[in-house]
Amino acid sequence: MASLFSKNPSLRPPLPPYSFERIEKEIDHLRKKGSVRNRKGESMMMARLVSSIAIGALLWLYFMDPFLYAYHKGDAIRAYLYLSHYGGAQKAQALVASEIISPSEQRTLDRRNGAYQDYFTGPAQAAQTADSIVSYMKGLSKLRTGQYDALDPIGKLRYILFVRMGLLPPVNWSSLDPAVEP
Repeated sequence: MASLFSKNPSLRPPLPPYSFERIEKEIDHLRKKGSVRNRKGESMMMARLVSSIAIGALLWLYFMDPFLYAYHKGDAIRAYLYLSHYGGAQKAQALVASEIISPSEQRTLDRRNGAYQDYFTGPAQAAQTADSIVSYMKGLSKLRTGQYDALDPIGKLRYILFVRMGLLPPVNWSSLDPAVEP
């Protein structure tokens, strides 16, 4: 009998295309934990995911004010109506002074009559809502005037990313704001 090393491998009969011996190395490799055929594709997918999340976060940080402004303006209208009709005129005037409600909107709201007691459970809740809206508007003002030390952490991040470079984020879009109709 001749040695295995002296035999000509081309004289052996060819293996079938799907025989176990032919794909044994591939099967052993795929049985290992964390093995993949093309690891580069997985890392590219992760890089795309991370970059799209980062771009989305930057866009949200830049364009968040028009959406938050519209939300707070709806609350400000309800709080103003409640406070001006059921005690709390000082807080109602603070809402107007914060410029979330314009003087013409104030005059329109003052002419309205209705049952506004359903908006809040009591004057304390309405005053608390008014205070949070006034603090939001002060934060917007501080961001736009560049008072870095008085900003909250998100405001500081927005200041560094946008305002310092000269990109002022938009405050409101009239198409999103709730309308005050007579």
